[in-house]
Amino acid sequence: MAFHVLRRRRNMPLAAAALLVCAIGLSSCGASSGSQRPSSAVTLKSLSISPSTSTVVVGSGQQFTATGLYSNGSQRDLTQTASWSVLQPAIATISSGMAVSKQAGAATITASFSSVSGSATLNVSTPTLVSIALSPSSPSVPKGDTQQFTATGTFSDKSAQDVTSTMVWTASPGGAASINSAGVATGQSLGTTTITATSGSISATDTLSVTPPALTSIVVVPAKSSVGLGTNEQLTATGTFSDSSIQDLTSTAIWSSAKPSVATIAASGLATSWSIGTTGISATSGSLSGSGTIVVLPVAAVDYFSNAHTASAPDATLTLVNTGLTGGDLCAMIYVFDTSQEMNECCGCSISQDGGMRTLSVNTDLTSNTLTGVTLTTGLIRVIPADEPSNPTCNAGTVTPSGLVLSWTTHIQYSAPSTFAVTETSSQLPALSNAELTALESDCAFMQKLGSGHGICSCGTGD
Repeated sequence: MAFHVLRRRRNMPLAAAALLVCAIGLSSCGASSGSQRPSSAVTLKSLSISPSTSTVVVGSGQQFTATGLYSNGSQRDLTQTASWSVLQPAIATISSGMAVSKQAGAATITASFSSVSGSATLNVSTPTLVSIALSPSSPSVPKGDTQQFTATGTFSDKSAQDVTSTMVWTASPGGAASINSAGVATGQSLGTTTITATSGSISATDTLSVTPPALTSIVVVPAKSSVGLGTNEQLTATGTFSDSSIQDLTSTAIWSSAKPSVATIAASGLATSWSIGTTGISATSGSLSGSGTIVVLPVAAVDYFSNAHTASAPDATLTLVNTGLTGGDLCAMIYVFDTSQEMNECCGCSISQDGGMRTLSVNTDLTSNTLTGVTLTTGLIRVIPADEPSNPTCNAGTVTPSGLVLSWTTHIQYSAPSTFAVTETSSQLPALSNAELTALESDCAFMQKLGSGHGICSCGTGD
């Protein structure tokens, strides 16, 4: 509409000027004085949304624009002022015209303003796999061991995700390794194989090398052993490998002792005891170790004798030394049994910690004062440490035996007239049970009541 600037001519009456304005349509003029004719209003006729149809993949967004068309032919952007909604909210959401897809499907997008609305269609599709990448790259695995492969897929929407569980896995050739549906490969024989992951027409490959079997564990045998002071113990180390094979590692493992003052161990696995106590022993190969324990006990008993009372036979002796077992004075309980393992004598002998020693004669001190009055020719002698602090007098009738002192075996055999064979070997006696200890204590207390002349042994010649 053109606008005109009017100037009232000099001396033009006001009424004439008003008629001129009315004539060119710049003002409404009534036919009668005081009345006006109303003008027509501009209204919203339609609302269009663009794009009218669009396609996105799940998780991506689409910006929609709402344009209003008015009755006077003008247009206006109503994107920010219109009310937006999605007919299928499970498929997408929308705010200020920005739609975000949630799952595959078709959604109707609606924009409304002043009772006028328009709609568009949003198609949501699932992203398609474009490529696959495998990791780790060119790994190696010991024979019998496993290797986990991971497949990462890149999709048409540029997203990436772990697709390991959806792949079809193969190993070719199959002799070197096999692979399961979870992407776990197992080395079967030395060599290389190609690992392939496939989904539809998309695939990726990797190379797996199978190396010699790896050591997985070491076992030390015996795991726990008791040895006499000054004696040796041969240990062995056995290795188990990733292919379940077993190998003797005794000569190749690196041996060590936690307390060399108690026992040392040579490269061959031979342990030598040096003092009373307990030490850990380990065998190491590479980064793996196996362990065991050695308990060093005092050598304190002659536990078997035969023909000891035969004429001119040598007398067997029993030497007791407190080598630190108690940390104080040692109360050694000595029990003498006959060939039927029935106790015939008992006594309690105290030995001081610092240099204390008792030497007992089998003939004079241990077998000459039996409860039955019968001189023993065969039998068993056990020496058991007892609780010295609570029984400082080392009374055989009241001292409670505990634990076990390792013993030695002595054989004195009649070979020919005036000829006797004497041999000694270490004896691994098992620890006594609580029931056995209680029985010994009870029997010895009973003998004590009978008097020293009735089966109570002495603690050395002359005692």
